[in-house]
Amino acid sequence: MTTGLEDNPQQTTDEIDQRARDVGADAQREQEDPSPLDPRALALAAAAAAGVYTPGGGEQEQAAALDRCVIVTGLTEKIEKLVVHDGGTPGTGTSVEYTDAFFDADGNRVATVQGSSIVLTMTPHMWQYHQSRAQLDDGVFEAQGVLDCTAMLRGGTQLFRLTGTEGRYAGKVGFMTLAIEDPTQKPPHYATSFVLC
Repeated sequence: MTTGLEDNPQQTTDEIDQRARDVGADAQREQEDPSPLDPRALALAAAAAAGVYTPGGGEQEQAAALDRCVIVTGLTEKIEKLVVHDGGTPGTGTSVEYTDAFFDADGNRVATVQGSSIVLTMTPHMWQYHQSRAQLDDGVFEAQGVLDCTAMLRGGTQLFRLTGTEGRYAGKVGFMTLAIEDPTQKPPHYATSFVLC
């Protein structure tokens, strides 16, 4: 099929609005805060889950609860190893084993994450069950949850439930956020933060 514009590429470019040309870049632009919850709100939810805060309390009660929490923001998660087990047919039941790392804002490696996932369904959204263990210098926590990969690919943030098992995190519970931070990387880099109370 021809459009009559093939001989003049400049004419083709001029007839396409700049906004249409930039839509791909706009979709991949990093968000300043990809999380639907700010760290303080997420920490109050973790404090409520830990039984150290009753929602609806005043500023003094909130401050006391937050003092008992570990809040870590601004991490980048990068996949270092990932093995897919699908018997040659990807879909429901496909499982994955992975090793990831967390990096702080200065690019320092601060954690190693060992995890696995299994695809629960492929349509209309791809849902996966994940479980992992994060080893940091000051302790260990385990994460688990069901994640909507389709929503995440559309810019949504996912939440995992955390249980602290060693060191600074032992006996604490909380949440971890996960969102695609840089979709241009292959595999993409993820933005993550966590709170434990």
